[in-house]
Amino acid sequence: MHSNNKSIKKNGLLLFCMAMMLIVAGCSKKKFDRRGWDDGDGISWPNRNGMLDDLLATHKLKGMKYKEVINLLRYPQWNSYTDRSFKYEINCKMDRLDTVYAKYLVLYLNKDSVVNDVKVIEQDNADKLAEKHKKENAKK
Repeated sequence: MHSNNKSIKKNGLLLFCMAMMLIVAGCSKKKFDRRGWDDGDGISWPNRNGMLDDLLATHKLKGMKYKEVINLLRYPQWNSYTDRSFKYEINCKMDRLDTVYAKYLVLYLNKDSVVNDVKVIEQDNADKLAEKHKKENAKK
């Protein structure tokens, strides 16, 4: 009987921990909202990372015209005329002037200004920056 109570307590604790993890994970996910997407100070947008999955699941960006995307997401942070792409910053972590981590939503246009590809690109420069700082410190 004694070992049975321990087993019940362990299972109860395990279920509680799993429920808490699901609640915490669910808090970071948000429904896409145009106003919330554009909330920010021009340097960071705190809602975008949580809204990205819902945006991609509920809005068919591929096939939209450039102006339709702008009406939905507002103006992007970068436009590239060489490869007809534009991107929205989702998340960025800096170390002084260096970008440690960045995540972007990149949309590519065809010659008729219609989105023909959508990618989420993540850049993790933590290892490169650690090596850079190591070299700088070795010189001192």
